[in-house]
Amino acid sequence: MNENKKKVIKFHGTEVKNIKIHFLKSQNKDPNTNVIEEFNALNSFENCETINIQVVADFVTITFYQNESANIVLKRELLPTHTVEHIWIDDLIEEEK
Repeated sequence: MNENKKKVIKFHGTEVKNIKIHFLKSQNKDPNTNVIEEFNALNSFENCETINIQVVADFVTITFYQNESANIVLKRELLPTHTVEHIWIDDLIEEEK
């Protein structure tokens, strides 16, 4: 993959500028010690071509593609929806001409 190429971020397959997700994560597997974690697609360190985020049934699915058109997936992360506090979607805005 070209290191200089901009990472594409998608929500349910539609390109967006960025997505941030705040979710609860237990420290040391103790549900009484939840802390808020943040996933920021734009600042993700994963070396990938595309990140696609979908809300499906009981999970928020984050898929990291090496090559989306060939459906080559590097990894997939699942966040249970009951742990998700908030999802911010920064849509692409066409620049005025």
